[in-house]
Amino acid sequence: MGFRARDLDARLEALRTGFFRRDAVRFVMVGSLGFTIEFGILVALVHGANWSPFLARAVAMAAAFFCTWLLHRYWTFPAGRVRSPLPQSLLYGTFQVISLSVNYSIFSALVLAGGVWRSYPVLATAVGSVSPAVISYVLSKWVAFAKPRKLTKLPEGR
Repeated sequence: MGFRARDLDARLEALRTGFFRRDAVRFVMVGSLGFTIEFGILVALVHGANWSPFLARAVAMAAAFFCTWLLHRYWTFPAGRVRSPLPQSLLYGTFQVISLSVNYSIFSALVLAGGVWRSYPVLATAVGSVSPAVISYVLSKWVAFAKPRKLTKLPEGR
């Protein structure tokens, strides 16, 4: 193996063991996959099966939620596997609803402000997605998928 090939192998190994092990990168990758799943199901149901876009969006969101929760549980935040799945999924779902509400509020405020935001709502969508993504990551990492802490007993009496 030549010098360049060994150097490339070393760089790829560093990328595999370093970069992709960072939970923030994994979080973004899983979120992107979740978007792709939701988008694919939505398009298939609306254009392929003639479903109502509202019902199709609900089904697509549920499928994407389940897939992202599983991937976050087993790949992004593996320490979270110690938690019971039901309460963890409810916490994750609650945080996703909070994140979605912030996202939609920012989007709505920008579009209502008019100008470039109303002309190009995709820009408002992009701006509206940044803060909620950070909120979702922090709540997922430090609460929903966090390793449970041992509780200490309070002193009795008094």
